[in-house]
Amino acid sequence: MTVRDLARRRVLTTALRLIDNRAAMRRAVSIGPDEPTANQGPGPYYVGGSPRRRDVREDRDGAPLTLAVRTVLAGSLEPLGDALVEIWHCDADGIYSGYQRYGADKFPALVSLTLRRFRPSDDAMFLRGAQTTDADGRVEFRTIVPGWYTPRTLHIHVRVSRGGRSLLTTELYFPDEFAAEIQAQAPYARRGRSPFINANDIEIRLAKGSPGSWLTISSTPDGHRAAITLQVRS
Repeated sequence: MTVRDLARRRVLTTALRLIDNRAAMRRAVSIGPDEPTANQGPGPYYVGGSPRRRDVREDRDGAPLTLAVRTVLAGSLEPLGDALVEIWHCDADGIYSGYQRYGADKFPALVSLTLRRFRPSDDAMFLRGAQTTDADGRVEFRTIVPGWYTPRTLHIHVRVSRGGRSLLTTELYFPDEFAAEIQAQAPYARRGRSPFINANDIEIRLAKGSPGSWLTISSTPDGHRAAITLQVRS
């Protein structure tokens, strides 16, 4: 990290202390049956055409994670079968496939984003994948716990579509306590604990706590399991 990037991070971290998402997060943990999961944008690192596969890890090292996603219709809560679920997230060092030259400690290129010129720099596809839900609306991915990058908390992007029509694009979040535990372990520990957490994350702020986007974490013999039920509008 350059001296300039370090200085900018200090300024940003100081500014983020003014954000307090805790009350909104408490309200957003559960949602009513008629409410859809919070919709958010795809972020700057989305790449279309994710490979159809369950295991998205490729050569990425990190804490093993089974991501279990169930999709239901808001209102009736009927399973949404035959829907395409795409996921993408960064690796343990905060790097996204397709955008490896940008680095995890650099701020996103805001001018390029505004001009829609933030394009992939490579053709890697690690930690990206898509599957079709079964009759119960379920899919499972084999992945790793994501790392962190400036200026975001830990998260996984997910998009649900059916018949070519996008129904939901959102981000899935981990408890801060879990994130701190993971960041103390290899290979995450080499970057240290993130100064960017759920309580001060700007995207969680904009999504008013991101209702319905909070993962339930449990331990497994070979890692962790993160489960979520996404409620989508038909």
